[in-house]
This record gives sequence, C-alpha cells and structure tokens, in this order.
Amino acid sequence: MLFRLKEGKFFFVLVVLFPLLISSQFTCAAAPSQSNPKALIESGTERAIQILHESESGQAPSLRQRKNEILNNVSEYFNFDEMAKRALGRPWKEQAPDKRQEFTQLFKQLIFNTYINRLENYTGSKERVFYDSEKLDGDYATVKTHVVYQENNNVEIEYRLHRDAGEWKVYDVVVEGISIVENYRSQFASILNNESFDSLLSRLREKIYQSN
Repeated sequence: MLFRLKEGKFFFVLVVLFPLLISSQFTCAAAPSQSNPKALIESGTERAIQILHESESGQAPSLRQRKNEILNNVSEYFNFDEMAKRALGRPWKEQAPDKRQEFTQLFKQLIFNTYINRLENYTGSKERVFYDSEKLDGDYATVKTHVVYQENNNVEIEYRLHRDAGEWKVYDVVVEGISIVENYRSQFASILNNESFDSLLSRLREKIYQSN
C-alpha cells in the first residue's frame, strides 16, 4: 500500500517521535533549550511517554480528541519544508512555489495522520529510552538513541536535525538504518516514474481523506 511506513519496529519511532508533536501543547514547563538538540529530544520523549500512558489508562482525553490541538503545534518541532523537499527529491526543483506549498502541507498531514492512527493502538510495552549521543556539525545535528521494550528487544533510532533561525528542528528520523524520508522518497519516485506531479498530489489528497 502506498504512503505507509514499513511495519514492525517502525511502530516504536511513532512512540518516540510523538513527543515532538505534542510537548509544547501539553506541558507547562518551558520548551527545551534550542541550543541543545539532545535536550530537545529527551525532554519531549519523556513527556510523550507519560501522555501515552495517561491516555491509555483513561486519565486523560484520547489522542483522537487531542488531534487538532496536536496538529497546531507540529511545525514547532518539525521542519516540514525541509522534510518534504528531501522526501520528494529532485522533482522538488521542477515545481512552482504553489505546488511545493501544497505538497508540503499534504505531506505534513499524511505523516501526522499516520502517527495518530497508529498510536491509537498503543497498549504500552514498558519501553525505556536511552539517549546515547549528540553530534553537532554546524547547523546540522544527529541525536542517537535506542529503545528497549518487551524486556530485551532493542531499536536504534537516530534523529536528524537542522538549525534554522536559531531553532533546532527534526527533518528526518532513521530507525534501524531505515530513513523515514528515504522510505517516502522511494514511494513518490515510483509514482512519478509513470504519472504526473498533479497525479501524485491527487493520490495524497485521497490518502489523507481516507485516513481522517
């Protein structure tokens, strides 16, 4: 099926990516220091796991009920312009500004719906997140973590961030060596090999409509 993350361990990236979608809306604490990508990932992740457990136990509204609130804050932690540009690849340069803007918005909504729909099936696995390292290279950074769940199962997750106007934002996540951006790029390329860009936009609209 088109426009899907690969199954299996990718579920756990949803758990640890989720914080970056919600932490600014549901925490009273100040946002993590934008000068420290690792702190950004760590603070958001711990808050996210807490919220997931609260929703699962019925102590808080469901994720579906929070959907609109969460969506309003997504762009504070994700650089969707950069993410969409990288996911589309070379065809990005060939598109008019209005087409790029529409693609970015559709891509953002597609990823968001995927996360919410999958996370609604979250039942808890007593996961533990370890923050292994941070590497800075000018305006780019990588934060490596790993998640231990269901006793001894382990998933390695790498966050890739870019600093724009002094703020760090995520533009890709790599799970067990598989990039979310590259995963989508291969799907988009497969469509564009045989169809127009307008057709791709139409497919995205349809997919989003079905997942709402």
